[in-house]
Amino acid sequence: MSVTNDERGSEMKSPEQETLTCGKCGSVVEKTYDFCPACGGVFVEHVVCVHHPHEEAEGVCVICSQPLCKTCGLWINGVFLCEAHQEYEVYEGMAKVFGLSDEVQASYAASRLKQAGLHPFLYQRKASPISLGGPDYTLFKASGEYDGHIINEIKVMVPCQEVIQAEKILTDLEILK
Repeated sequence: MSVTNDERGSEMKSPEQETLTCGKCGSVVEKTYDFCPACGGVFVEHVVCVHHPHEEAEGVCVICSQPLCKTCGLWINGVFLCEAHQEYEVYEGMAKVFGLSDEVQASYAASRLKQAGLHPFLYQRKASPISLGGPDYTLFKASGEYDGHIINEIKVMVPCQEVIQAEKILTDLEILK
């Protein structure tokens, strides 16, 4: 809240002056942001839908960053997604771009994404005999519609804002078709 001086005598802003807390998800973001990158909540007024310019935006798709009205986008498990991205698995700001049971290929995909400057994360949960008996044997809760789980699937995930670039890289490498 107050301005302090560093060793050189120049003014520095305290962290409270440079950030705000999203009213929808509680994420702390920079005050300069127009929307929350974690959930897609809009911070500024008079943002309109890219498809319906007379409609106020309900949110911003966390993957493609398009502001959309409630007709064009929807909230799924606390994350705003457009129609094109509503099927993505999203968890804590990360979205699945690739999944399979081959650990070597998943590691290769993640290493190529990292070489390109992205921030991949491999999510893997091995099924145990105890967990196979229950109706929901995973701790992973995705945002999109999800019709089932592949046992021992390794998910290559990236921050939501990196999904489009990651998919292009994986397609160019012929990992994604």
